[in-house]
Amino acid sequence: MTGGTLFVECLKAQGIEVIFGLPGNHLDTVYEALYTNQENIHHYVTRHEGGTAFMADGYARATGEVGVCMTVPGPGSNNASIGICEAFTACSPVLWITGQNPSFLADKDPRKSFHGLDQKTAFAPMTKHIEIVHTVDQIPGAVNRAFRELRSGRPGPVLIELATDALQTETELLIPSRNNGIQTVANQADIDTAVDLIRKSERPLIISGSGINHTRATDEILQFAQILDAPIAMTGMGKGSIPEDSPYSIGLFRDSVAQSALNASDLIVAIGTRFTYRDTGNWSLKIPQPLIHIEADVNEIHKEYRTEVGIGANPKLVLRQLNDTLKEEKISCGWGEGLRELRRQLSSIEPPQILKEMRDVMPRDAILTVDVNITGYSALSHFPTYAAGSYIFSGISVAMGIGLTAAIGAQVGFPDRKVVALCGDGGFLMNSPDLATAVMYNLPVVSIVMNDNQYTSIERGQLRRFGTKIGVELVNPDFVQFAESFGAIGLYVDDPADFRPTFEKALSLDKPVVLEVVK
Repeated sequence: MTGGTLFVECLKAQGIEVIFGLPGNHLDTVYEALYTNQENIHHYVTRHEGGTAFMADGYARATGEVGVCMTVPGPGSNNASIGICEAFTACSPVLWITGQNPSFLADKDPRKSFHGLDQKTAFAPMTKHIEIVHTVDQIPGAVNRAFRELRSGRPGPVLIELATDALQTETELLIPSRNNGIQTVANQADIDTAVDLIRKSERPLIISGSGINHTRATDEILQFAQILDAPIAMTGMGKGSIPEDSPYSIGLFRDSVAQSALNASDLIVAIGTRFTYRDTGNWSLKIPQPLIHIEADVNEIHKEYRTEVGIGANPKLVLRQLNDTLKEEKISCGWGEGLRELRRQLSSIEPPQILKEMRDVMPRDAILTVDVNITGYSALSHFPTYAAGSYIFSGISVAMGIGLTAAIGAQVGFPDRKVVALCGDGGFLMNSPDLATAVMYNLPVVSIVMNDNQYTSIERGQLRRFGTKIGVELVNPDFVQFAESFGAIGLYVDDPADFRPTFEKALSLDKPVVLEVVK
């Protein structure tokens, strides 16, 4: 078999079933192998490499499995980098495969080579790990190490670069078995210290971060909250980690209800969070002590806040350790009616009408991807979600263009669930060519496009700062005709009273739909 076939066989052994890619000459041998493995690995051709990476990210976040994207080097990988940067800041397990010129050109100046780019230097700041493959015998080890990194600790994107001659060489090398990564647990001394702090507390507050989503630890954190009778506040990237109708959910950590709980608490148990700028007001927020911090990336312990007990281990496994130790305890917490009052405060907050109607119409297990737009900003607090991977947005890098493409990736992961992208007009057009991808594979993603013919969030900042605006006004297409030109269905709403029935229709069609909402 060729190195290309060997590489595909290694991916199969790691459980990969889906690849989002845009082919090119560097990777022809891989595509030849994919052609003969279409029953095992489904390849989705995209219209732009930026969308390719966003799709892999959306697939990874929705499913909890590794998402895979594949690009040619140089312009292809540069196009993909915006989606890879998003996956890096969101800590999403994305395997990025790219080609490279033959290995005998490795010492030549890449600025003078075909598709030339020193990809290791260019992309090291936005990847967790990089493997450069020059020879065919390096392929099995490179894939094995890549998946170890993807499945160990806090995830992040991993790049494998493949030289064309390595892919073309004949070989009979063995295929490594699946690598499930390294899953670390807490040492018993730290568990004992944490349990002692919990025993002494009366009003513990639990913070649920993205690590709960990554490890799918919803059951474990809910059991922990039940034992303590303690409220759970989700970070932005932790949204979806617990059902928001749980009696322990008090919404987003940065919102008013959770902040009042923070001020009243006497112990913080932060699980799977890095204390990002968005949740902490650029780290101006004071976190009460003592703080127990459980986080897969040990380098995050003590990084932003002083920690009484810091546990650098898998959040799901640590929660199991804590629950096993605590479940026989007679914990007496002081929240009592206070927890119920926090829930009442949360339920009294009225969401924007369009978000309320979206939530009423969408099934409980529906997936919402949110592009960068004003309505989307409100969705973080006001669109309740009920399962890990059901809310996907760009919470840190704030990358426009994620809405449609991440929704496509999520729809591929869950073909039988409803998937909706909430977009602004500017963000939607950034990756709108991949509407063709949804049409080509009959992926019934519904894209809501909030159209006000401008970059509204930027406009508002300019008006506050200097009283006028520049560079924010847009000329948009007729989005209904735009959608229909791709073979999708276009719908239009300019009266708020018409939104709900039109959205219901969009979800019922089981075809790609663009629903333009004129603001």
